Amino acid sequence: MADNETILKPGQYFTIARAHDAELTLHRSRFIASLRKASNREEADAALRSITELYPKATHYCWAYRFDDNPPIEHASDAGEPSGTAGRPILGALKKYSLGNIIAVVTRYYGGVKLGVKGLIAAYRDTTLLAIESAEIITAEPLFSLTFTCSYDLYNILLAKLERAGIDQQKLDAQFAEHISGETLIPQSLLALVQEQLETVASHSPQFRYEIKPPA
Repeated sequence: MADNETILKPGQYFTIARAHDAELTLHRSRFIASLRKASNREEADAALRSITELYPKATHYCWAYRFDDNPPIEHASDAGEPSGTAGRPILGALKKYSLGNIIAVVTRYYGGVKLGVKGLIAAYRDTTLLAIESAEIITAEPLFSLTFTCSYDLYNILLAKLERAGIDQQKLDAQFAEHISGETLIPQSLLALVQEQLETVASHSPQFRYEIKPPA
């Protein structure tokens, strides 16, 4: 688990490196917390469907998601459990660690013993926390798409400007024809620096063209 006190740059957020699951058994009920990447409702719905297919005989599939935005987009569901006992505790665990672009689904196999309101809240919260605290958490951010066209004599200058802004030229995909065209991805935290450097190139040559598009 990454240090939650890490200072994030503008546009950055914490998320999981990969899908991760953790399990608790409480009073004969089995709780399985599944963390999946999701940046919109369609991806979250797909993740939820895959988990219900993975555990087809479970009694409940309670969930919460947080999508990176300003402010974050959040939603939670108790999925048949008493109101407020499942979805909100799951969401609270995601918020505790400032996670974004993620859905957490807690699958329950009922074991025959009622846990009560407090017991359910603790079970859904603690199972989600167990998954988060045992997962690999990374720092992520939106990536903007840069495309450009330039003359051969400007290409090395452009590479130097991009490198000065923090863009690894090894990640640049270029095609060489009559002119050089290429593309790369720019982390949001470097966007202002990249634009500043690109404008210095554009101001010296009308042959240089570029376009930056936000994440799809």
